[in-house]
Amino acid sequence: MKKNNRKTQVIVVGGGITGLAAALFLTQQGVDFILIEKRGGTSVHPRSRTIDVRTMEVFRGLRLSTALREGGKALAPAWGILHASTLVEALQTYPGKLMSPAQLIASNKEVEAFAQQSPESICRCTQDISEAIMYEHAVKQGADIRFHHQLLSFEQHPHDVTALVQNRLTREEYTITADYMVAADGANSFVRNQLNIPTSGNGSWTDLLNIYFEADLASLVTGRAFSQLLIETPEITGFLLTINNNDKWAFHLRYYPENGETAADYPEEKLKTTLHRILGITDIKITILKVLPWQLTVRIAGRQRINRIFLAGDAAHTMTPYAGKGANTGIQDAQNLAWKLAAVLKQQATDTLLDTYDTERQPVGAYYATLSGELAGKNGLVNDTLLLTKATELMGLPNFGYQSSAVKRHTDLPFTYFAGEPGTRVPHIWLDEQQTLSSLDWINGQFVLIANGSNNWRAACEEVRQRLSIDIRLITLTGNGTLEKWKQVTGTTNEDALLIRPDDFVAARLSVTDNLLNVMQFILGRIDA
Repeated sequence: MKKNNRKTQVIVVGGGITGLAAALFLTQQGVDFILIEKRGGTSVHPRSRTIDVRTMEVFRGLRLSTALREGGKALAPAWGILHASTLVEALQTYPGKLMSPAQLIASNKEVEAFAQQSPESICRCTQDISEAIMYEHAVKQGADIRFHHQLLSFEQHPHDVTALVQNRLTREEYTITADYMVAADGANSFVRNQLNIPTSGNGSWTDLLNIYFEADLASLVTGRAFSQLLIETPEITGFLLTINNNDKWAFHLRYYPENGETAADYPEEKLKTTLHRILGITDIKITILKVLPWQLTVRIAGRQRINRIFLAGDAAHTMTPYAGKGANTGIQDAQNLAWKLAAVLKQQATDTLLDTYDTERQPVGAYYATLSGELAGKNGLVNDTLLLTKATELMGLPNFGYQSSAVKRHTDLPFTYFAGEPGTRVPHIWLDEQQTLSSLDWINGQFVLIANGSNNWRAACEEVRQRLSIDIRLITLTGNGTLEKWKQVTGTTNEDALLIRPDDFVAARLSVTDNLLNVMQFILGRIDA
């Protein structure tokens, strides 16, 4: 039975980590939305285990970074890759304490200087825990999140999108009419496929079974923590992942559909036998919690915007897990898109601003998806030798820049990062001796003008408020250590100011001769350069 139409500003399709991130950022921006997810709840599979530096900065702006670190503290000591035929063998030849990111940073001055460009560091937290934390936070803020609700079909119109949705518990159908749709519906995106968006990349080439299981290995691994164990024998190829460094683990077993195999050829008893073999312990109790077939895949959508529909996360750029960027890139997609949707829905910006979502985010997703494929070895396991050469890059500090009409940039030369250049993330400096407050904490999802000295930018901010209905937060740095430190980092003078977008990226560098209103109108697509 079809019920009445529901209306909202944005419909989010998919309640995985990217969809939940979209819910959080749309809530932060004051946008009305409905999120639908066909599953019955958040992920029960650990999936992603690492939150990179930039994503932790993003979560810092949502006041979630501490909760995520707490949620992942059991996994936090687990770093490094081992090679052996069994876990017992690997731990018998354990090479001392494997190097964690913190130790890597401390051992290399260049890496240490790089890491100091952020108030955050890499966080370990499995996706089942991170999604639960995100969901709880969103619901507390009144988010309309509907599990067991599946998208059946959708239509785009000149002024809206209509979705036909089914409640899978009651079988009732209803429609949602929204101004825009965010498709965060995963690697096999129904929305992307229906839109016939062309994709590139290697496609899918290796099949694995993700076997999530319980086995009490605490006494075996205490003092010998590791992240993953690569196993390649004539009989078994796969990798064992630490989930909580105690009794929860995941083994990704390669199997061969090209030889006629299917997941059904691996019943529970056969899987338990395999797990006993790779552990090297025949009498330990094993409980299989979940088995999930998956494929190494690199698939990159050529566009992330089709009129009123936007692809985000795996729907836009499916990648292997070997770069650790799938969830991270999706979360950052959501942050980039949310403030732009809000500005257009509030009639502060034109539709041109929404085009910059594709311009800015598609190349980032494509880069990391391609890199993730390069990190996959011929045997289907991660190429850890190559991975080590990419370690600094994969920390996730935002050493990339945006070139779009949402940035007022006067050069096409390569970016200089962490120095206040338009198109790059706002520089980080500590604001207190205890190193608890960062310059990134000034932003919190709003436009911010960071002004040097005592020049009167207040009138310019007030003009923007009156003309565009945008409250720019004005941070005036006066004659103290913070001002001098900021000028040194940014290369600015007493008469300069930096305009920061709600996603923490520098929109423009201003001098006293620049008109703030005109710069804002340019960024928002209201006037040409």
